[in-house]
Amino acid sequence: MKKLLVSLLFIVSSSFLYSNEGTNNNRSIVNDDVFSFQIKPSITSEFIKIKTNRPSHSLHIKVIDKAGFIRIEKKLHLERDLDVSELRKGYYLVKIYSDNSMAIKRFYKGQDAVNNK
Repeated sequence: MKKLLVSLLFIVSSSFLYSNEGTNNNRSIVNDDVFSFQIKPSITSEFIKIKTNRPSHSLHIKVIDKAGFIRIEKKLHLERDLDVSELRKGYYLVKIYSDNSMAIKRFYKGQDAVNNK
């Protein structure tokens, strides 16, 4: 009787091990949806447009200068235009939080040298 119970327990436990392998593959599918965004244009003097792969989620945005100071901090919902006209010329980082995700891009505030003739 003991041998029967031990062998039954072994078969049941091994079936649980193999059934968990399928859930690991499902986790990788869920993690493929990584938060990302684009800044258009990357060289601007007035506005930047933010395009994300999660358009319906609200965004918490921080614009940070080279010294590390936060120059603009806003929450955006459906409107994705950000006014940067009051910033000085230079490079800035845009740090965006969406739910439990975060991404960083940079842009240049100033005139494009190619367009200035």
